[in-house]
Amino acid sequence: MKKKELQLLLIVLGILVLFASYWFAFRNFEAKAEQLETENAELQQQVDKLEILEAKRPEYLESIDQMKAADTDVINMFASGVQREDQIMYLYNMELVDANDVKVPAVSMSAEQPVVYPGSLTTDDGYELTDDGIGMNMLESTVTLTTTNNGLVNVLNYIYKLDTRKAITSVSLSVSNDGYLTGNMGLNFYYLTGTDKPYIAPDIQGVPVGTSNFFGALNGNAGGGQTTEETEDTEETEETDTEDADTAETED
Repeated sequence: MKKKELQLLLIVLGILVLFASYWFAFRNFEAKAEQLETENAELQQQVDKLEILEAKRPEYLESIDQMKAADTDVINMFASGVQREDQIMYLYNMELVDANDVKVPAVSMSAEQPVVYPGSLTTDDGYELTDDGIGMNMLESTVTLTTTNNGLVNVLNYIYKLDTRKAITSVSLSVSNDGYLTGNMGLNFYYLTGTDKPYIAPDIQGVPVGTSNFFGALNGNAGGGQTTEETEDTEETEETDTEDADTAETED
C-alpha cells in the first residue's frame, strides 16, 4: 500500500471516529440537555405556583380561621347525643303544647343509625379530605297524631323551636268523621359523635323527670320510730307548747 493511500485511509478512519464520537457522545449529551431543560421548565412552573401560593398565604390563613369558626358553629348547633329517653320526653311534651287539641296515641321509634355523607371527600386537585372522626347519627320516629288545625300549627311551631336538630320527613293527615285531623308524622332527631362536647340532658319545662323517692315510701326508722315528717311535726308542737307556757307564766 502506498504512503498516500495509507494517509487517506487514516484520514477516513479519523473522520469515522469523529462521526461516531459525535453520534454516541454529543447526541446523548444533547438528549440529556433537552431532558434537563424540560425538567427545569416543570420545576419553574412549580416555583411560580408556590410563589403565588406564598403571596396568598395571609388570605388562606384567614380563610382557614373562618372555616374553623364555621365548623365550631355547626358543631354547636348539634347535640353530642340524643338518648331514647330524650326522644320520649320531646314527644311526650308534644301533647303538653296544646293539651286540648293535640293527642299522641302512638309513637314508633327505630334504632339509631349513622348518616353517610353522599358527596365526595376528594377535591378537584385530588386532595383527600378527612372528617376528623366526627360523625352524625339519626334517630327516626313515626308519630301518630290526633289534632285540630290550631293544634297542628302549635305542634309545628313546637318542633321548629326545639333546641335539638330535627327534621320533619313526612306528614300524612286526613279529616276523620269527628272532624279531627288524624294521621302520621315522620320526625327525625340528629346528633354528632366524636366531638369534645359533653352530653347534656335536655331540660324540657313541664315534663317531670325522675324522683328521689323511687318507691314512694316514708323516710324514717323502719323499726317503728318516727318518720322525718312526724319528727318535724313533734318539734313544731313542742315549740308551740313552750311558747304557750312562757306566755302563761308571764301573765301570772
